[in-house]
Amino acid sequence: MRLTEHVTLVASGAAGFDLTDPLDCHVYLVRGSRRSALIDAGAGRSRPVVDARPDFLLLTHGHADHAGGAADLAERHPELRVLAGPEAVRWIADGDERGLSVDKGRAAGVYPPDYTFRPCPRVEPVADGTELDLGGGVVLRAVATPGHADGHTCYHLTTPDHRALFSGDCVFTQGRVSLQNLHDCRVPEYAASLNRLAELDVDALFPGHHEISLARAGRHLAAARDTVNRGLLPRSTT
Repeated sequence: MRLTEHVTLVASGAAGFDLTDPLDCHVYLVRGSRRSALIDAGAGRSRPVVDARPDFLLLTHGHADHAGGAADLAERHPELRVLAGPEAVRWIADGDERGLSVDKGRAAGVYPPDYTFRPCPRVEPVADGTELDLGGGVVLRAVATPGHADGHTCYHLTTPDHRALFSGDCVFTQGRVSLQNLHDCRVPEYAASLNRLAELDVDALFPGHHEISLARAGRHLAAARDTVNRGLLPRSTT
């Protein structure tokens, strides 16, 4: 599903557009003139429909619906660089289901009883502020946004005429968030991340699930920030 000149939606599950396996998050392909990058990998029970050989896989965080497919993609594309927030790298590399809260997801029925998270040893840490130049003025910048999970990272896209934010599970349209009773969901850090994101210049918001905003997306980030700054918590999607 082509969204903009540089961004295509290549996977999406039941909490989205039902393009691939129900467990999948939104998976995006970003193309520049020389390189391309996938944002997230889905749960690994289906494969994103990608007609190019991506150079990068940028994981927003380690939860299985976003990172479970990383191992398969890394095996299929030997030159692929897999990047994630430093705090989540060890869990993803080792397939640590407790660290990634897969055990709680199975217990809650989010993941089926036979679901397992395959380790992805090739994952590397991506530092806050790292920029990846895809060519033709298309640049992705990592923005550390802990709160929903340790190591959560958003990616800010700039092109010659458009700006977008791939927000993972940090913030959604209407300023909604994803607060869960998990060991690494941290409210003060979440509030700081929402304030930080509201300072970005964005036209489009591409979250990990649910609706996508293609224009005036800053209003969604401002809504989350304004709720937090009133001493409240934004409405959660879960």
